[in-house]
Amino acid sequence: MSLVLLKNLLFFKRSSAPNRKATQTPSASPSTPTSKAHIPPLSFEKAQETSWIETTSSVDLEAQGTSDGNSSTATRPPKCSNEPPASTFSTIAAFIRKSFRAIRTFRPTPRMISDAIIGISDGMTVPFALTAGLSSLGTTRIVVLGGVAELVAGMISMGVGGALGAKAESEGYRATVAETMKLVTRSSAEAICLVHDILRPYGFDPAQRDTIANSLMQSTDRMVDYLMRFHHQEKQPDPSRPMACGLVIGLGYAFGGLIPLIPYFCVERHQVWRALWISVGIMVFALFVFGFSKTVLLAEKDQDKSTRKACLGGLEMVAIGGGAAAIAVGVVHGINSNIPA
Repeated sequence: MSLVLLKNLLFFKRSSAPNRKATQTPSASPSTPTSKAHIPPLSFEKAQETSWIETTSSVDLEAQGTSDGNSSTATRPPKCSNEPPASTFSTIAAFIRKSFRAIRTFRPTPRMISDAIIGISDGMTVPFALTAGLSSLGTTRIVVLGGVAELVAGMISMGVGGALGAKAESEGYRATVAETMKLVTRSSAEAICLVHDILRPYGFDPAQRDTIANSLMQSTDRMVDYLMRFHHQEKQPDPSRPMACGLVIGLGYAFGGLIPLIPYFCVERHQVWRALWISVGIMVFALFVFGFSKTVLLAEKDQDKSTRKACLGGLEMVAIGGGAAAIAVGVVHGINSNIPA
């Protein structure tokens, strides 16, 4: 009887109060040897139930302590990241890597190539002719001052002219879009006739042309886009086209015009003819390379024909630049000799 009572008391203590320390059994008989009593092990289900009760109780107590404003349990500070802050050097290195990656993936458009050709060709001929003509005056100071003044003025004028031309192109495109929109909204029959005229050379029969035209007329924007592409043959220009065009032409002009001026910075003031012949040699080589490269970029891919055309393009640029320089030298020398001192 006493063994049964002791078993019940022990089981009651483990299941109801897991966090309390075990105390002496109050109901045990003095004659019962409690030190050697046999304690049966808990079953697996009871052990899981007891551990779940302990975990739930501790979690509830911790949540209650953190939610209570007057509780002595302090709120845990947020964990700080162990990663050090990025230094200025690493930021600059990342920016340089991104810049080089953008340069490697950059591909110039055909319009950008044509703008660069215009700027460089004008810069290599006009300042070269001017410096060659001013060399007749016999001093490098006049050549340098006149060449730099012409170079700066020409760069600005060429850049502004290119930007204004691109802006006028964008305005012309918008005006054409507005006229086409009026045509489609006011006279759908005329728009359908334009579609028929576009499709007729491609072998479409009248029924097919009517089907395509009626399908396009269901959307005004689609019809306007179709007529702009295939009737007016105009594409929407890039909004950044004026600024890009001005920068490319202006910088190309400055780059091409600086080449014939370099020898005049490297000689004495009275050695103007020596600087002129050095400039002539440099410009003959530069004009040939430029004409050759321009023809290679714009010519067909046939190797024999493209090489022949490239050589002819280089000689053509040399003839144009050399002829302009010779005429400038002759004109300036003739005027200078006929003007009284």
